[in-house]
Amino acid sequence: MIQNDLQRLRWMILDEALRDPVMEYFMGERTKTNETGNTRSLIHYVNTRLKAVNRDFSCSKRMLQNDVAYFQQKGARLEPRFRRGHKRILRYINLNWKNPLLKAASFLNYEKDEATPALPALPEGPLTPVTLRITGDEAVIRQHLGNPEILQRSTDSKTNATTIQAELPMSPGLPAFFLGFGTDVEVLAPESFREDMRQAVNALQKLYKKDAAASKKPVQGDLFEGLF
Repeated sequence: MIQNDLQRLRWMILDEALRDPVMEYFMGERTKTNETGNTRSLIHYVNTRLKAVNRDFSCSKRMLQNDVAYFQQKGARLEPRFRRGHKRILRYINLNWKNPLLKAASFLNYEKDEATPALPALPEGPLTPVTLRITGDEAVIRQHLGNPEILQRSTDSKTNATTIQAELPMSPGLPAFFLGFGTDVEVLAPESFREDMRQAVNALQKLYKKDAAASKKPVQGDLFEGLF
């Protein structure tokens, strides 16, 4: 059974990793060392995702080994492979298998009948490092961004704003996606993307200024016609 929020979140992240059809995860180092191509350190990936929610959250190799063993006790069938220096790659044999350990966590929405509306999807495009200043709920914003791996992170103690750098899919539709964050997110870099955001904001501002001016004239005309 799920004992606490940390375990619940860890199991959710681990379950996502084991059913990833593209990335291959190995039970290795706590850092990004030894990662090549589509092969990732499971410990580093899980810890990165945990700290994105709460910087005090973390897990050890032993915890993940116990989690994987517990998943197997509950019916998970894993496909072990060996790649690059005999690293053991783990993945569900049946990627559609529903982990019964996660049913108690209603917010995970693994049951289709209980699923909430999906978050808007990021437009597709080539991955590009993007620097953002976040003043809103960082965990929620990262979730909307698909929980990307954070390359750099810093916090301003005076403003409580967080600056992060993450790889995001660059595309013409990305500025419109970021407009949905309002003032909670500011694009700092790259400058080309920041300029795209300026143009999108200016276009939106001109649109509503034009509507406001057009609606103001007839109201004033009707007012004066009624007085004289």
